[in-house]
Amino acid sequence: MLDRFLEWSFQTKANKLFKRSEIKMSIRNKKHDPVYIKQQLGSEFPSYLEGSAIKYIHRHRMKDANIQDLQKAKWYIDKLIEHYENL
Repeated sequence: MLDRFLEWSFQTKANKLFKRSEIKMSIRNKKHDPVYIKQQLGSEFPSYLEGSAIKYIHRHRMKDANIQDLQKAKWYIDKLIEHYENL
């Protein structure tokens, strides 16, 4: 009887932890999804893209991963160009 309870208790806790981690992953992925961000910001979306590009251009010299930061800036600029092309 105790074994069954311990097994049930362990499974319940494991399921709760798994669901929490799934929710966190979902939120984390949405934060970086341009479609989700565009839906949330509406007309301010181009400003978000501009600001993000500027951020990565500004900090690329301060980090060892400077090429990666420039690639991220390019990604945001490309998304901004796409946004204006689709108006």
